[in-house]
Amino acid sequence: MSTPRWRQLTDHLMTVPEKVYEGWNSRDGWDNYTRWGEEFGENGVPWCVIFDWCMYHDVGLDAIVPKVDNVSAFASWARAHGQWSAYPSVGAWVDFGDGAHTEIVTGFDSDTVYTKGGNSIQAGSVDRGQGNGVWSHSNPRRSSYVTGYFAPRYPDGECPPTADPDDPRGGPAVVSWRWEPPAGPYEPFPGSGFFTDGRRSPVIAALHERLVAVGCDRYRSSADADVWGPGDVRSYQAWQRKLGYSGSDADGVPGPASWARLQVPHVED
Repeated sequence: MSTPRWRQLTDHLMTVPEKVYEGWNSRDGWDNYTRWGEEFGENGVPWCVIFDWCMYHDVGLDAIVPKVDNVSAFASWARAHGQWSAYPSVGAWVDFGDGAHTEIVTGFDSDTVYTKGGNSIQAGSVDRGQGNGVWSHSNPRRSSYVTGYFAPRYPDGECPPTADPDDPRGGPAVVSWRWEPPAGPYEPFPGSGFFTDGRRSPVIAALHERLVAVGCDRYRSSADADVWGPGDVRSYQAWQRKLGYSGSDADGVPGPASWARLQVPHVED
């Protein structure tokens, strides 16, 4: 069974490392220049909606969302197309503060909506008028700050987990849903400290095979495929870049989010 498109979108979103992404200069401060602005074709401007669009674009879903750069525009589009809801659903674009900000819903329960977005600040920090990174947040669902949600229709017809009892996409309402790495007979993340030069393990052999299978083969030799070495680092860097990582984020060392996306088959030690 193929992975639902809403799940592909959410899994991709969750691989984006949480950190500051904007540049900074002494004249302007944080400058709104990001890789997502470059991808969207409009840089140096507030980019929370741009980030939402890019997440969909990255997994081939840009046709189902409007290419706009402000919250009010997508909210109006959603209302006009019958895709507006007072309830959260996974993958929905939330309108915070009646046009002030947006993030993508990653989960919810009866009281709280969980989101992740760009042009935002780390939870607990003081917003001095300029969000400069990608971060996850939680807000009370019934807060006046939560205006509503744009709930796209996915091309495979699958409805994501939704709290809407009358979701027009046809899915049943659920009480809660939180993102976790894809389930399956996959190898659990062994921890960053596992990947040390010369480490021998069947897990590394399975990792090697997956990196080759996804087109990230940067090995010079197939010898000692079960030993962690420079070829694994180069190949894993290629995988990280394929996921959209750049700079120091593409360091060739597996992390939990990128590992979950790679889906290394479970092996017996």
